[in-house]
Amino acid sequence: MGSQFDKVLPYGVGIPAVAFVVITLLAVYFSELLKGLASRSVDALFRRGNSVRRIDGRQLRRYRQRAEQWHAKHPLGFDTANIDVRRIYVPLQSAMGTERADMSETLRTSSRVVVLGEPGAGKSLLLKTEILRWLEKGDDDQVPVIVALHKCNFSRDGLRDFIVAEFTQANVSGAAPLVDRMLSTGRMRVFFDGLDEVGRDDRERVERYLRDFARTYAECPMVVTCRTAVYDSQLSPDFDFVTRIAEFDDASMRRFLNNWNKAEDSLNVDRVVASLRSNRDLMRIARRPLLLTIIAYLQSGDRVETFGPLPNSRAEFYRSAITHLLDRDRQLGRRSAISNYNGNRKLLILQRIALGMHEAPVEREDRLAVSGESVESIIRALLPDFDLGSDHVLPLLEEIVDRSQLLRPLDRLRSQYGFAHLTLQEFLTAQALHESPSDLRRKYHADPNAWREVVKFWCAVASVDCTSLISSVFRESGFDGKILALESLSDTTFVDAQLAEEIISYFLMRLGSDGYEGAAIANALGALAANNTPRGNETLEMLHRISWESSSERQAAAVLSLAASDRQEAASHLAALEQDEEHRAGARAALRSMGEIAIPQLAGAARGRQGIWAIDALARIGTPSAAIELASLLWLDSFAARRAAWLLSSLIRIPDVEEALRECDVPEVSDSYAWIWDSAELSRALRIIAARIGFLLDAGHLLGCVDHMDGCLPTPPVADEPIEVRMIDPRIGAPLAALGIERHRYNQDSIPRHLRIGRAIFDWGHAYGWISGLDGQTRRDQFFEVFRKHRHLPDIYRRLSQLLPRGVENLIVARLVMAKDPASPLTKELWQAAHTDPPRPSVVLKNSLKCAKFGTLSILFVVASLRALSIMFPFYFQWVPPMKDAWAAAAGFASFTFLISSVTLLALAIYDRGLDYLSDSVEILTGLIWLFFIPGYLFFSLELAISWAGWEVVLISLASIAAFLLVGYWNVNRKVRDLENPFRRMLSVQLGDDGLTSNWASRTQ
Repeated sequence: MGSQFDKVLPYGVGIPAVAFVVITLLAVYFSELLKGLASRSVDALFRRGNSVRRIDGRQLRRYRQRAEQWHAKHPLGFDTANIDVRRIYVPLQSAMGTERADMSETLRTSSRVVVLGEPGAGKSLLLKTEILRWLEKGDDDQVPVIVALHKCNFSRDGLRDFIVAEFTQANVSGAAPLVDRMLSTGRMRVFFDGLDEVGRDDRERVERYLRDFARTYAECPMVVTCRTAVYDSQLSPDFDFVTRIAEFDDASMRRFLNNWNKAEDSLNVDRVVASLRSNRDLMRIARRPLLLTIIAYLQSGDRVETFGPLPNSRAEFYRSAITHLLDRDRQLGRRSAISNYNGNRKLLILQRIALGMHEAPVEREDRLAVSGESVESIIRALLPDFDLGSDHVLPLLEEIVDRSQLLRPLDRLRSQYGFAHLTLQEFLTAQALHESPSDLRRKYHADPNAWREVVKFWCAVASVDCTSLISSVFRESGFDGKILALESLSDTTFVDAQLAEEIISYFLMRLGSDGYEGAAIANALGALAANNTPRGNETLEMLHRISWESSSERQAAAVLSLAASDRQEAASHLAALEQDEEHRAGARAALRSMGEIAIPQLAGAARGRQGIWAIDALARIGTPSAAIELASLLWLDSFAARRAAWLLSSLIRIPDVEEALRECDVPEVSDSYAWIWDSAELSRALRIIAARIGFLLDAGHLLGCVDHMDGCLPTPPVADEPIEVRMIDPRIGAPLAALGIERHRYNQDSIPRHLRIGRAIFDWGHAYGWISGLDGQTRRDQFFEVFRKHRHLPDIYRRLSQLLPRGVENLIVARLVMAKDPASPLTKELWQAAHTDPPRPSVVLKNSLKCAKFGTLSILFVVASLRALSIMFPFYFQWVPPMKDAWAAAAGFASFTFLISSVTLLALAIYDRGLDYLSDSVEILTGLIWLFFIPGYLFFSLELAISWAGWEVVLISLASIAAFLLVGYWNVNRKVRDLENPFRRMLSVQLGDDGLTSNWASRTQ
């Protein structure tokens, strides 16, 4: 072989030259390889160290699985089925005065939070949803865990022990050291649920536990939930942020009912909403998630006929619901599952059980759980009065548990029982004491926090005079007792008129007090004024008179009370008050908080000269009727139209809003932006509204301009969207942002090098994958900031892309990092084509082309390898014809180079595939090796093929294959361009985790 090298490189330098080339290549390769191995080794050690410090993957996987089982379903408490939290849940809002914010965001931005809410406000469900969000993100940091504080009633264990118990129940090995490690490093997020469920004798101890725990584990975020009436800053200053769960607004109520209908497919949402709207008392109590859940359950399926119309008070609603659930088998005609025992007897048993649980001494027993022995004992004691034998104990218990589901087992062995919600237990306790006001009075004064709700329920269900109890609560208690007396007036069945007048006068004099007391007084007076009774109407009139006084704390509190009444008369009063400059600010805030009841007043104000506040209020209400009013503003020749367009671009994502806009009355206009909406949409009104929104967002600052068909605007629009808009409908935002950025797109060379990752990005797939895979939110924001500040990219298009779902944003931004001349520039025609059914992919042809291409290349590679091996090792490949003398001179060096480059390319491919990043060095080295490989590959394969088959056969074969590939790929690429329409991919992206579901992505597939 040396002589062959010498023929190419004479004077004896052939072999040294080859050795030098090989050593140089190997040195470059192995230096890069060793650097990569060292880097990956350090990264691996670092990741291993972090995993040890964080949590073992198997341990976390076990906890995730158990958390999914525990929290993905939520028991109704009165049915065998559990609701799917993800499908039913509607994001809760936090209330700070008249302002609202997303509760999940509030929890994420504060490290020590106390969440307050009324009974049934959704406090526990909020914590479950936070855990589900963590499960979906797959984050190893901030592992959440829920600690039910009522367990402290019968245990002296510390809070850390309860957390360890949660992980132990999830079958996590080494739970104790794992919990200690996560707590000490701040990698755990602890939710303490139900401070109000801790008994009076234990509450001070538990509060001390919580303060000490917060100081010991200062790096861990913590949340404590509690009923509003029970909390009095006991955890200050360690828990410095206190927020309150806002009641459902009209949009949230409708969204919840729509979610329920999608899950159950048997609820007439419009009928339920109309029923609630016609009964303001029931509408007021239905703003709590628990009661709305019960309403949805009882008004869906075959239950609606047997349950009947909705009652008009909370207590009456609970009474009807419990009666129905105890006797529903007979009412629904379920002969195979007919109840064997009278419903009234089962109700009496439940009342005795609830009373026994509520009376339990907290130092001995948990008030939310009762042992199976105690339940059986209560039933056994009642059987003689039922004229039943002792053999009926277990059948009665099973029927109550299995058929009504009001009482449910807390473990598989049924050793403990409890009610699904504390409110149900309190209502049944009030029923059990309906003839014992003196007994209830004594219990309340002994433990006001535990018996507060029972007193309110009792006043609503008792068939006796409530005067003595209300008088005692009002005169013998502090502020909490006095406000309880006022709240009880709203639902009481019978109370002395003079006492009621005294209580109302007392609080009217104190209207406008500071802090919690002032808010409690305003809400209680508003609830009383909500009743269309002489007492309620008189209270409403007094609040109206106070609201016209000079501006003061008292006057502002009266305005809030009017809003809390949820009455049309109050909305009219506030609308008149808004016309007065001195009272304008408070009246506007109050009208915003009233929801749909104030839409007529807000719609009138929105057309005024200073109507922006009313436009924002309509958007905040967010119901279909509010959206219709916003749509009517789109044709105003003012800034108000653009404001309404921004807000509607967000609201139109909601399915029932979209459906309502289909029935709108719109003017007879032709809009150059009609291409935005799907041309297959049957509703002309919806197409026109969407087109007008698109025009106002993209060119609305030029209200005198009419036609911008080609998108060449004289000046770019401004990014003036309201701060309330956090996401817009991709069906409007995606084409505006993408086409706007397309006009200002620039090459990836403008991206700073520290934001780039290795090799250049050549096509759409690489670009999208790279953008989607940017590690860390900080780096991603930094990357996006480059485009925002670029002098050729107007802010409006950057803002539009930020307001789209992240998947859509990735697709749009990917256009910015592609080559200067993409194969398929974005156009309005592409957007319209994305709404049509895509062509069927050429699967057979693509597979045939792939086989032809790779088959030919593989055959030629095998032929080339045979020729190279036959030259290097002629004795082993004698059956291969020898090379012609004309080519034999360079054959030795060429064969050696070809074989070495083949092995090197294979090694580089394997090495590059194992990297977590794209290496510039590997790419450069691979390109250099191809320079040696390709000539040898072509030289050897064609030479041996011609030796075997002749040049005519080889030429005809290669020409035929090339023609087949050219024609085939032309046909495939024609369909692929349509299939890979970037707009089509944008339309297929589901919306985010804000509680909305996409009803349009499936239609575009």
